[in-house]
This record gives sequence, structure tokens and C-alpha cells, in this order.
Amino acid sequence: MVLFLIAAAFANPNAYAEEAKARMKLSFDLDEVQGELAMPAPAAAAPRAGGAASGRQAAVYVPPLPLEPNSILDRVMVLRDRAIVTRTRAVKLSSGAQRVRFEGLPLSIDTTTLAAELRGGRAKVVGVELVSGSGDVEETERILETRKNAVELGAKLGVVRDQIEALLMQRAYLDGALLTPNGEARPAPSLDVVKGTLGWLGEAERDLAAKLRENEDKAQKLGEELEPLLTKLRDPVATGMTVRVDLDVAAEGSVDVALRYCVYGASWQPAYSARLDPDSNMVTLETNAVVAQSTGEMWTNATLQLSTASPVVGGAAPQLNAWILDESGVDAGSLAVSGAAASGAGARVFDVEGRRTIAGDGSQASIPLTSQKAPTVLSLATVPRVTPEVFRTAAVTWTGESPLLPGAVASFVGGDYVGSANIVAVAPGEALNLGFGVDDRIRVDRRLVSRKVEHLMGGRTRTTVRYKTTVHNYAKVAQVVRLTDQVPVSQIDRITVSLAEPSLAPVVDPEAPAGVSSWQLALPAGGEMVVETGFTVTAPRELQSRMDQMLF
Repeated sequence: MVLFLIAAAFANPNAYAEEAKARMKLSFDLDEVQGELAMPAPAAAAPRAGGAASGRQAAVYVPPLPLEPNSILDRVMVLRDRAIVTRTRAVKLSSGAQRVRFEGLPLSIDTTTLAAELRGGRAKVVGVELVSGSGDVEETERILETRKNAVELGAKLGVVRDQIEALLMQRAYLDGALLTPNGEARPAPSLDVVKGTLGWLGEAERDLAAKLRENEDKAQKLGEELEPLLTKLRDPVATGMTVRVDLDVAAEGSVDVALRYCVYGASWQPAYSARLDPDSNMVTLETNAVVAQSTGEMWTNATLQLSTASPVVGGAAPQLNAWILDESGVDAGSLAVSGAAASGAGARVFDVEGRRTIAGDGSQASIPLTSQKAPTVLSLATVPRVTPEVFRTAAVTWTGESPLLPGAVASFVGGDYVGSANIVAVAPGEALNLGFGVDDRIRVDRRLVSRKVEHLMGGRTRTTVRYKTTVHNYAKVAQVVRLTDQVPVSQIDRITVSLAEPSLAPVVDPEAPAGVSSWQLALPAGGEMVVETGFTVTAPRELQSRMDQMLF
């Protein structure tokens, strides 16, 4: 009987092996991996797309695993569209020809910028080479250690798989323990025997289920440990590029090597905040740098510099081609230039205080750079035809050592945020106009006083309109407000516009657009001023409905 049950349990061993494989839930085939790890040498790696740059900016490639640098990050200079990174390694070497490897570097390295120098030790740099990631994989100590760990994990997974298969067989044996072979007579067991047997089977089933779950969890954890090791062995640049620095070592001892390279995927841009003190009319202009990088490289505890340079490959002065005019006007294509100027010369470099850590996953960091506090001349302006508010503008002279770069500026009055805008490049000594939102101490009311439509001889109509604008100063001090308004302007002979004499003479401004007039209103504290304007439009009667749409 026992032999029959055991034979039944082992009747289909492949089924248990397949079920054990399914229960382990591995993302790879364990048999194939064990065969791959048993190979004496790694297979040749296929060339990778999106590798290091060869002079110009390359597409930023993110490796399948986090970068694993074996060097210390020393310094990072972030330019407007890239970064220059310096890393160091201190190693002990024998005399003669030796090689120092910098591993785990970003894949967007510009190969033309690679440079190495000796910072300590008796040696000389004789060559710098970027490993391409294709061809035969070099069996470094790191790869050998990775292979050793992978083999050990593969062996452990094999043991777990055997244990799961054995447990599945035991479960199959238990499932058939109460079966009776055909034709075999057996006396009916007593009730106590049945209860005892069922109790024993239940305990055995629970114990097997617990052991199966334990081994399944162990298989998943071992698989998660093995998977990145397999990626490292199969993909030479899975954890970053490798640069080899060849040295001629004069005497045995420690050497300190620094590697510098340019990497794409990093940038910074200015962000400004302007704060107006309404009591003193002083403006504080703060410059912050928003640094972002997606190189995959972790800038941990790095000395950070920011450069205003935006280098262009070539750097030659531009050359103009022929400027050709033809019947259709200017040939825009002829205005193209050859060459491009580099703006790196004379660029400002900001040294960031302290050390910074910026992740290479697209993270951003806001870093304060400069702050200037200066008196300002405030001006108030309103365009009530568009909006009844009075807006504050402050004129500040920029006295910094280098130009302000174009960027966004957030404006505050005291501690209150009032809005955002953008500024263009501002040179040292140049005036900068900053908006500080609405001054709610001054109210503006623009009203339609009268509208009269007359029907004239000859099928024409005449529309006369008058407006009254009142500006009231509720502040405790006198204020000067520039009021701007407009009247329509006709561009066809059939429509004529004549202006009524305004109640106050406007400011003479020869550069103002046609129909636009401005008044400088000197408002006493708590006082108000009124400006009345008007115009008459004469047009054909069939255009009257159109006139109504345009005028009101």
C-alpha cells in the first residue's frame, strides 16, 4: 500500500518542477541563468545605442540601474546647458605602467572633454580612454565579484526550488493517503480512527502550506537580489560608463587622480524675487539659481559653481552671407550666418556657499546667489478703459558686477505676493522696471456720461460720446498717477472722428500711438481729480450697428 502511494506521488515529477517554477515567480529562467553563469568568460556585449557624446550634445541615456561610481565627487560647475564634473580617486599602485578606472559615470559624457591630472603621488598621466561598452567585457575585480555573488545566489535559488518540489510531492502523498486501490477490501475504520487521521492530515497540510510560503518568499527575495547582478553582467554600462586613466608610476605608493568631464542633462536658470518696502520705497532684488539635472549621477555633498556661460561648439565669430533683395522683398534665407559666437568669455562664475546634494533624476534645487537693496522711484499708472486698478512700477538701477540674465521675477509688497513677470537681460548700471501690483489706496471710476445718435442728411449718422473719469486718492500722502485713455481712429474716408476738448490738457507724447492720450494727475492726500473726454463719429447709416458694436 505504501509503495503504491509513493509511486503515485512520483508518477509525474515534471509537473512538480513546473509548479515549483511557477511558485517562485522569477523574472528569469533559473536553468538558463545557471548555465550562463557556468560559462568561464563573459560573452561579447552588443554595442549600445545612446552612448557617450562625441563632441556635440548627445541624447541623455539613463542606464537600467543606478550609477555606481567608485570615485569621490569633488566639484561641479553647472553651465546654462551642461555641467563640468570633477571626480577623484586615491589608490595604491606599484611602479611602472598602471591603470586607474573611474566607474559608474554618466552615459551622456562628452568624450572630447575628458581630462585627468595627478593631485598626489609620483606618477604621470599618459592616457585617458572611455570604455565604449561594446566588444569583449574586461574582467575587472568588480565584475568578478559580481559574478561570484550571482553564482552563489543562483545556487541558493536551486536549493529553494528543490525544497519546493519536495514539499509539493509530500502534499501529493498526503492527498492520496486515504485512497483505496481498486479491488482491495478493507474493514471500515472506527470513528476515533477517522477523526485522528483527519486531524493528522490537517496538521500536516498546514505545516506544508507554511513551508511552501516560506520558500516562495525566500525565492522572490533571492530573485530580486540576483536580477540586478545579471543586468550588470549582461550590460557593461548598466551602472554607468568607465574611463581608464593610464599612468606611468615612478615609485610604489599612493596616487591621487582627478578626472574632469563635461556631461549633458544639467542646467540652471535664474529666478528673481523683488520685495518693495512701501514705507521706505526701498526694493530688495534677490537672485536665486534653480539648478536641475537628469544625468543619473548623484551629486552628493559637492562643491557647486554656477557659470553664466553658454558655450557653443566652434566658438568662431559669425560670418554674414549676402543680403539679397528681390521682387518679393527680403530673402530671409540669405540672412543666415555661418559659424556661431561663444558667450563663455567674460562669463560670471558664482561660488555656492557650503556643499550641495542634487539627485540626478530631474530634481531641482533653488540656491540663493545675490541680493541688492536699493532706493527706487515709484510710479503709478492706470488704464481705466481696460481695468480700473492703479498699478505700481518701480525703477531700480542694477549695480551688480555682471548682467542680470533673462528670467522670471516674483514681486512682493512687504510680505504679500502681488504677481509674477519676466525680465530681459539687464546690464550693470541699467535701469530695471519692476511691477508691484495694484495700489488699492487709489480708486478709479470711468463712466459713460452721455451717448447721442443723430440721423443726418445723405444717409449718415453722427454718434457723440462723452466719458468722465474720476481718480480718488485715499492715501495719507499726495500721489502722482498717470492716466491713459484713448479715442477711436478712423482709417477710411467714409468714417470720420472729431475730438471734444478734454477737461484737462494731456501730456504731449509724440511717440504715443494714434488716439492714445495720457494725463499726469497730481492728487493731494484724500483728494480727487476728474478728466472728461469725448468724441464724435460720423458714418454711413448702414454701418451704425457696426459702430455700436465697436464703440460700446
